[in-house]
Amino acid sequence: MNMNKFSIEATATNRQYVDGPARVNGDENVHQRYFTYQTADGALIAGVSCSVMFTIDRPARDVWPYLQDFNSWQNASKHYYSGELGKLEGKTFRLSDRPNDDGPHYYEVVKVIPEYLIVVNQPVPTDGTSAGLPGLGGVSPGFHVFMLNEHEGRTTVSVMMDHSSISEAKNDQEALKPWRDVVETHWMTKWCDEFIRNLKARVREGQAH
Repeated sequence: MNMNKFSIEATATNRQYVDGPARVNGDENVHQRYFTYQTADGALIAGVSCSVMFTIDRPARDVWPYLQDFNSWQNASKHYYSGELGKLEGKTFRLSDRPNDDGPHYYEVVKVIPEYLIVVNQPVPTDGTSAGLPGLGGVSPGFHVFMLNEHEGRTTVSVMMDHSSISEAKNDQEALKPWRDVVETHWMTKWCDEFIRNLKARVREGQAH
């Protein structure tokens, strides 16, 4: 298995998905799916894909100022960003659990279309880390798309997130266990009970002034 220079990038056409936790609460939908696949070099990759969708009763122009600044709705969960993502197209940024952290930037903003879209990529870390995810480095830790879709004055927020890393496990079930642990004990709660609620609240508060 070749993992030199931490540069494995495989086309995951052979992904095997396993359904994960899902929650539906009114207009709020969160669904996680675990996956595994093998690279051409024989590395076992494990990860999770997450779909989030919810509706805010305001047009996209009112939602965008808050959505594009992740600090406005994620700081309460100790997610601190080094800049406003909606203003960083073509640039990199730092995500940390501490404010004003000047550590390395592991994320890049690929594309921004104001009031419509933010696309974020996590290149393969050159220092061999896995960006805090279960497993080893060597593959892109993540790819993320945030979209606003406005219809009749209401905006549906759609989010797709994909995380993965190299596993040293002997089989798929072992490889997915640490992902199940972090998703089911932390990530589901973070999105369902914090991020969605906080973004909706920021938009409401902004319209009240």
